[in-house]
Amino acid sequence: MRVPQLPIKLGRVEPDVVRHLYSPPAAHGVVSIPSVVRDARGAVHNLMIGSFRFNVLETRAGVARSGDVHRSDQLDFVFKGRVSVTTREGGVDVTRNYGAGDFLVIPAFVPHIFRFLNETVMAEWWSGPFEARYYRPYRAEVDGSLQRARGATQSRE
Repeated sequence: MRVPQLPIKLGRVEPDVVRHLYSPPAAHGVVSIPSVVRDARGAVHNLMIGSFRFNVLETRAGVARSGDVHRSDQLDFVFKGRVSVTTREGGVDVTRNYGAGDFLVIPAFVPHIFRFLNETVMAEWWSGPFEARYYRPYRAEVDGSLQRARGATQSRE
């Protein structure tokens, strides 16, 4: 099953955020379900039960994920580990920490980034169809984190 990339209507995005948004690569979010996508940060298990789509992320300590904005609320549940989540709210970066057993909701149109403090397992899903735009300030950190994780993995081999 292919998950389509839909255009985000920017009317509800804060003005200081809009100028930093850009479209992800065409294949972003388009994955086979079920599937597991692995990289140097860990793995993302893409799942569907009935019409309910969700991901389970296994993530190594010290890396970042996300760096985007969705048109739907994003819901997350932490099963194991600790994650620091920064969101852009009212022109300010707000950081909160979550651990095992915590449930969080990232409202639609709010940029967010996950920084994993230790090995973490969490689930994520959306209140509507999955679609995303990258938020340049956070996405630059996510991309750098992936590059560093790849370098660390190669040096261990």
